[in-house]
Amino acid sequence: MKYNLFIGRFSPFHIGHKYIIDSFVNNGKPVCIAIRDSEEKYPVAVRAGMIKAVYINEIIKDLVKVIIIPDIEQVCIGREVGYGLMEVPEHIALISGTEIRESIENRIITDNGWINVPPEVKEIIEAYERGLRKRYDRNILR
Repeated sequence: MKYNLFIGRFSPFHIGHKYIIDSFVNNGKPVCIAIRDSEEKYPVAVRAGMIKAVYINEIIKDLVKVIIIPDIEQVCIGREVGYGLMEVPEHIALISGTEIRESIENRIITDNGWINVPPEVKEIIEAYERGLRKRYDRNILR
């Protein structure tokens, strides 16, 4: 099976990431999400748990695969090697992970919760920040 590869830090996983993944999954196209093992506020296992919480059903159906890769400096591609490249729509590219992290840090909450964060991710972040990671370590992060 071929996958569409999506590489990122996902710190945290937000609705822009979700939009991109959903655009494939909703059309029956599997996605491999490669999380860079970079230095972030949330450890890579917690970031993987955020994605797994949102896509638990799609993971079971093998439409989403989550892997952890070393931090990378550059992506190199060959010529005409059987895959394409996709740029995200501008309104998605404008979603800022920095602004999201600042909204979480400053507890800026809208009617729908934290700015641009799925509810499953908000729950994981709150549990992580309270130090109650056991549920996620056992059920999602492994």
